[in-house]
Amino acid sequence: MKLSTFFPFRYGILLKLFTVFLIVLIPIYIIVSLMSKSGVNIIREQILMLMEQKSDYFVSATDSELERIAKLQKDLSDDPDLQSLSIRPDTLRDYERAKAINDLQSKLHTLSESSRYIKEAFVIIPSIERRISSLSGMKDINQDEFDRFLTNKASASGLTSIDQRIFFVLGVPHITKINYLMVVELSISKLSVDLGSLNSTGNGTVFIWSNEMNKPSIIPAVGVTDEIMRFNLQSSEQEGTAFQMDDKNYLRFTKAFDFPDWSLVTVVEEDQILLPVHSFKGWLMVLSVISAVLFVIASFLLYRFIHKPLLKMMRAFKKVEIGQFDTNLAHTNKDEFYYLFQQFNRMTSQLKILIQQIYEQKIHSQRSELKHLQSQVNPHFMYNSLYTVAVMAKEEDYEGVTSMSRHLGDYFKFVTQNKADLIPLEKEVQHAKVYSSIQEVRFGSRIRFEFQETGEIAMWEVPRLIIQPFLENAIMHGLEDVRQGGRLCVRVNASQMSLIIEIEDNGKGMPPDKLKKWQEASIIPHEWEDHALWNVHRRLRLRYGDRSGIKLQTNVDGGLTVALLIYLEAGEKDE
Repeated sequence: MKLSTFFPFRYGILLKLFTVFLIVLIPIYIIVSLMSKSGVNIIREQILMLMEQKSDYFVSATDSELERIAKLQKDLSDDPDLQSLSIRPDTLRDYERAKAINDLQSKLHTLSESSRYIKEAFVIIPSIERRISSLSGMKDINQDEFDRFLTNKASASGLTSIDQRIFFVLGVPHITKINYLMVVELSISKLSVDLGSLNSTGNGTVFIWSNEMNKPSIIPAVGVTDEIMRFNLQSSEQEGTAFQMDDKNYLRFTKAFDFPDWSLVTVVEEDQILLPVHSFKGWLMVLSVISAVLFVIASFLLYRFIHKPLLKMMRAFKKVEIGQFDTNLAHTNKDEFYYLFQQFNRMTSQLKILIQQIYEQKIHSQRSELKHLQSQVNPHFMYNSLYTVAVMAKEEDYEGVTSMSRHLGDYFKFVTQNKADLIPLEKEVQHAKVYSSIQEVRFGSRIRFEFQETGEIAMWEVPRLIIQPFLENAIMHGLEDVRQGGRLCVRVNASQMSLIIEIEDNGKGMPPDKLKKWQEASIIPHEWEDHALWNVHRRLRLRYGDRSGIKLQTNVDGGLTVALLIYLEAGEKDE
């Protein structure tokens, strides 16, 4: 059957739901893409800014420290003890000379300890042919060392580089004709350690490019290998802030020092600094895949949980339209469709019951009314009861006559005046007890009646006259010929959703063939329509559904146990 048969519109609800889902999902995806692109740019700018800030801080701090060292060197060069030892050593007595040397060595040590970038501070005094150091004390002049300091001219900042060592060299009065030479050696290892702290971005390098001498030199970060040194030299030869080397893209940041003629060079691989950016792109791809998967899952769930049940319900309505009231919809999930399907099933059941009731009412209206009147007042029961009153009156049993008359009055009052379809269960049980009291007077000790009541009896209403017919049937067909020891027990067990009434006797029971037909549900209705069992059974099933009705079985005493079963559906009790 085509889908268009059930949906007169051009598009079904499933396609409309898909369209709405796409209308909502696509703008969200576009917004997320734009936000991701904007976030990538922001992160890139922030990373570059952070690297620039770290470089600025290092250069500024190192600049200030080197300038301070140069100033301390200049201040110490004017020291009186140094001038006395260099200018007039012959005029000093031995005591004064030794004291001046000790004081100068102490000042050099103080200068050396004033900065972590100072490895050694020393002076070379040609007049006394001595080298006084903060580390090694006083030694003879190393003429080769002295000549190298004289031949390697210092830059404007006072720095010079000899054998990959860096010195502040200050000659007094000047470098060509000096009285003494003040030298401060910088600690390249300490500079390298601080440079290493800047190299926090993977696949990159940091170094100081020095132009203090005619031949530029490099101060690398700590832990560099020969391969990194070659990379530093190659990258320093490249031009521009962005360059390519070995099929990789690099970015270079150069920050010049103010005091020395140095530059801090940071070289990083572009893909490495943009690694967080790439992770954003990866997450965008993940979002795209998840969105596609969610769309497929949502489509499947919409089809399974909405479209498919709707289609099933539409087909069921089509069947009801052509008169197939036996259609029953089943739904496993406890959702809205479960409630709709249950109500649909109940509706079709009620429609079937109503049609059946109307049909039966038209065919059997007169016969049903006559049987109803007969069930209210059984002439045979009335004759027997009046005969019993007459016998008790003849025997002058006035107390028995009074009790019997009261019971008969209550009995006929109930069957003639109570016209309601449903009555409280308590009244129905009380009427059964009145009937039993009348029969006890009639049969005496031949039949003993028992009533047992448990559960929530007060909350139940039942169709009228559903217990008495079974008592009457048990007496008439099972216990009437019993001369002694007859027993008739009525057990009422009421819960919130079910009611079970059992009438049990120890009479001769039901013929096996009839009992078997009843138990196998193979009875023919017209064979039983004059029987109280069938009348009550049909009334219960019409009103409460197929689960309710009458169950028959033989008990241990050989008699018959009749069980009236009433089961309510969910929500029916509230109604």
